[in-house]
Amino acid sequence: MTQKKLGRRSFLATGAALPALALRPDTAAAKDEGGYTYPITRTEAEWRDRLSPIEHYVLREGGTEAPRSSTLWNSKGVGTYCCRGCDLTLYDSLQKIELDKGWVFFRHSHKDTVMTDLDLGQGMAGDPFAEMRAAMEVHCRRCGSHLGHIVSLPEVPDRPIHCINGYALTFEAAEA
Repeated sequence: MTQKKLGRRSFLATGAALPALALRPDTAAAKDEGGYTYPITRTEAEWRDRLSPIEHYVLREGGTEAPRSSTLWNSKGVGTYCCRGCDLTLYDSLQKIELDKGWVFFRHSHKDTVMTDLDLGQGMAGDPFAEMRAAMEVHCRRCGSHLGHIVSLPEVPDRPIHCINGYALTFEAAEA
């Protein structure tokens, strides 16, 4: 029997599937919808032990933090931004774009660190992208954690940019 995999938002919308899947410890998103196996996998219990509730919501449930809720949205330090789920270095502060929107924006990521997927979900309460029928999601290549979206904004007319949840990242200051 072939089992159709659901995206994170579609999965949450089904609700009824949650109790059955919660009984299986191997459902911590070891594979994405396309069958890619992430190098770092954890059980649901391990993810919950590692992450705060808001981090879990963003990274593992595909949520979007409230604007300006993370301290990283307007940080100006020099260094690198890493995946909160697995510590993979994703972005460099030199690529950060200062926008007064409440999230962390980058021109691009480090090579081979993020993957994209089409987000066809209905959006969730408080999700600024809920009005979009489809958006391009950004995920960590190593652990599959949801980081944010690729968006086009009038403030940066020359290219799409990465709009990343601050709770999906950790910041490592450059050594002096």
